[in-house]
Amino acid sequence: MAVLSYDDVAELLRLQTKAYELLLWLSRESADNPQLLSADAAEGLARASSAAAWIEHHRPQLPQELAAIDPHGPFANLLASFFATSFRVERVEFDNRVVWARVVLGASAVPPDRTGLAQSQALAVRHLAASQGLAMTEAEARDLVRARRDLRDAVLVWTYVWELDRRARNKGKGPVVHRIWRSLPADTKRALTADLVWSARQLILEAASH
Repeated sequence: MAVLSYDDVAELLRLQTKAYELLLWLSRESADNPQLLSADAAEGLARASSAAAWIEHHRPQLPQELAAIDPHGPFANLLASFFATSFRVERVEFDNRVVWARVVLGASAVPPDRTGLAQSQALAVRHLAASQGLAMTEAEARDLVRARRDLRDAVLVWTYVWELDRRARNKGKGPVVHRIWRSLPADTKRALTADLVWSARQLILEAASH
């Protein structure tokens, strides 16, 4: 079974950071150019199939560090996924023209999923165990997550990155990803590195092997 390598994790975190930077740039730039977030533009950004085309079209306007990114594939998928997980566009129109627009926190209203977080954690743990040849059912993974409270942060970190990989492949689960992110300790969110993720991975594998 395919598994994320250390380099895969580092690249995912790099692309996520750049996609987030692009969202922040969009929100700032739209203060002077709200047409950047017109209904058509926002719809294009929110679809993985068209996000790359939007970036290509606006490349001359982008900051150099963002313009240099290959927007296709994983980057476009991650950028579009932000609009399904945690962000939305708000705008004000007058006389059929956008006069104010921003990218703001909060995906479109979705009823809270009380089981999605636990299920995502169990699936991430089970997938990791299986990738290393460790047999584990989903029920066993759930039991491990529930019983080993000392693994809470490690499981959340690994689950977030596992879901990040799914988002990069356009297979994200939507708002539950933001619940995972909000559940992480503040210090972890500020310093989420490949080394930290790899340490979390090792802790989970050690627990799964016993």
